[in-house]
Amino acid sequence: MAEIEGVGGLHPKINGAFGEAHLLSMHQFSPADIDTFLQEALAAEAVMRTPGVWGRNLLPGAELKAVMRQPSTRTGGSMATAMTKLGGGAQVISGMAASSEGKGETVSDSWVAFATQADIIGCRTAEAGGVEVGAMAIDDAVENGKLWKRVPVINLGDGVNEHPTQTLGDVFTIYKKFGYFADLTIATVGDHERYRSHHSLTIGASILGVKIIAVESSAAPVPEPYVELLGDNLERTRDLDGAIQAADVLCMGRNPDEYSGEDDEEQGRSAQLAVDYQGWIVDRARLQQMKPSGMVLHARPRRNELDPSIDADPRAHDVEQMANMIPARMAAIALLMGVSIKGSRQ
Repeated sequence: MAEIEGVGGLHPKINGAFGEAHLLSMHQFSPADIDTFLQEALAAEAVMRTPGVWGRNLLPGAELKAVMRQPSTRTGGSMATAMTKLGGGAQVISGMAASSEGKGETVSDSWVAFATQADIIGCRTAEAGGVEVGAMAIDDAVENGKLWKRVPVINLGDGVNEHPTQTLGDVFTIYKKFGYFADLTIATVGDHERYRSHHSLTIGASILGVKIIAVESSAAPVPEPYVELLGDNLERTRDLDGAIQAADVLCMGRNPDEYSGEDDEEQGRSAQLAVDYQGWIVDRARLQQMKPSGMVLHARPRRNELDPSIDADPRAHDVEQMANMIPARMAAIALLMGVSIKGSRQ
């Protein structure tokens, strides 16, 4: 598989060879790969919605480890549910306080140890690139003959870098509503510098030819690599209301203030973002500017940037978006494990 330069480093393109890949970055996908994923996700959803059928026994005996080095319940739980519905087993490990790393084990050795217990691993780290480090450690152990089989790794969020499975679920949600991507406009709102879900969505948009309107803060603008990636398909603005009026999809994001520092520059950045987020609150009244065919997404958890008053509005799809993460992650797991949900239904 050819290597490409991604915003977060070098990642191998999938090019249809899902069974040979790790899922580390949206940069790995081609339009054809995204289409393959969408067909599998649609098949997974069809299985889930079949009365009296709770899943497909495609991976009996297979074990998923969801290693949430940066503690998480929702994403880890979603991965475990997805694997269970494919007939496998799953364990969620949230935080590393009780791990052997506390006894002096290196991070690389810890990754290899998990690989001896799992057939596929999903991981979240507080560090950008942390999941890629784990995938490399496992690959090295296989190459050196220490592990007898390859164990695919899925990035469930690596610091401020990316969150590719979130974007796969978002793309699935958008596709279910519109059935196409050409000529769509997505408005992304929030901290574009450190909100990893926006980063992966931006990469996905570049692959699919979707226009992005980035409602940004002067304290956290769109990073230059993403500006270059989107080119003419990026519009940058401070005008949220104008973006709402123009967008087919409004994608809100919370303030990722867990990454804020303590020095004067960071405190100034945080103060400006706090002011900007107060101006970015979308409630039912504000949402009335959006076209009736539009949709609102939020990669939960939400704070006050997405007011509960919109929950009754048919354009609010954020709960469906959360639910869609199950078939989306079922599709990702199945593809990486070399099985087809779609094929099992034929």
